[in-house]
Amino acid sequence: MKIGIYMEHGAGDGVGGAELAMARLASAWSRSHAVDLVHHRLPLTPQRIAQFTSDDLGRVAFRYVPKQDEPAASGGPMTRYRAARNWHRELSEPYDLFVASSHWLPPFCHARAGALFVLFPFYVRPIDSADIQRLPLWKRARHRAYYAFEWRRRLATYRYRFASSAFARDWARLRWRIDCEVVHPPVDVDFAPRPKAALILSVGRFSTLAHTKKQMEMMEAFADLKRTALPEWSYASVGGLNMREENHRFFERVREAGEACGATVEANLERPRVRSLFEQARVFWHATGFGQDTDARPELAEHFGIATVEAMAAGCVPVVVDKGGSREIVSHGINGFLWRTLDELKAFTFRLAQDDGLWHQMSAAARARARDFAGERFVQRLSAACGAGL
Repeated sequence: MKIGIYMEHGAGDGVGGAELAMARLASAWSRSHAVDLVHHRLPLTPQRIAQFTSDDLGRVAFRYVPKQDEPAASGGPMTRYRAARNWHRELSEPYDLFVASSHWLPPFCHARAGALFVLFPFYVRPIDSADIQRLPLWKRARHRAYYAFEWRRRLATYRYRFASSAFARDWARLRWRIDCEVVHPPVDVDFAPRPKAALILSVGRFSTLAHTKKQMEMMEAFADLKRTALPEWSYASVGGLNMREENHRFFERVREAGEACGATVEANLERPRVRSLFEQARVFWHATGFGQDTDARPELAEHFGIATVEAMAAGCVPVVVDKGGSREIVSHGINGFLWRTLDELKAFTFRLAQDDGLWHQMSAAARARARDFAGERFVQRLSAACGAGL
């Protein structure tokens, strides 16, 4: 079988959960099939992805396709529809099975079979946009009829539909009007028990985009804890950093704040170093979506939480914001804590630092929970569903 696995992102050299999930799938399927990783980013090379994963990509072909702008919404209905169907046709046409991992508008699938993996439905359909509401009533009705038709036909080209979390599934149902099977992304859960340090860890890309990891807010919380309650503890804030100048400026702000309170701030660490930090840390912090209206803009919350699961697998107790995908990973008071304010973040962390018995109990429960997200489950479920059994 010839399989194309499509990674939608169109700029930069960042490697995150979406890229690693598709790389895991490509690695597994390439043992029995001809597999291409299809992408729009020249810096996304096998060597770049190999910095973040041990998956064997030696049999996987990397296929670069230049990104196209979406077709203009002009002309009559048939003109629009033909343009929509042909937009990025070359992505999927060569394949027996085409798997598209997507946040935005998925292209029509022209493979023999298509599978859509919804990371999170950022894309707001034109039929639901504010622009439609401003049109005269007769024109609004015409546009709604066309876009509803096109959307149904577009999504019908994907026989299989998956979502990265229950959180993403629920919003795909609301925004995209589709039902998806939840298949959590693959997570590295193979961590050996090791002696722990008095260390808090957070892992997340350094970015100024709206969907930020809130490193400055967590740094301020640690500085307060260090000063008032936990003087012997340390904090490491690490993550990816791409080529954007504004992100480098943000990273420097976080690094300077870390220097002021004795915290470590590092970017683009090799995978063995990140694994070592997971194994050393006693507590894991996560704050994506904090202080933002994630009911109105759910995309600002964490869509799943791969780093949280990795931390749990290494025996870190997660103390994570009570939003998004974190709620389906962490059971409050059992294998971690969910917080809503920075005061709660600090209070739960202090409690774990002072009560060694509680920490040991929660650490064991966190390890057990993390095994539910082992990477082989991801591959097995998609293989069974898509008929690519190995």
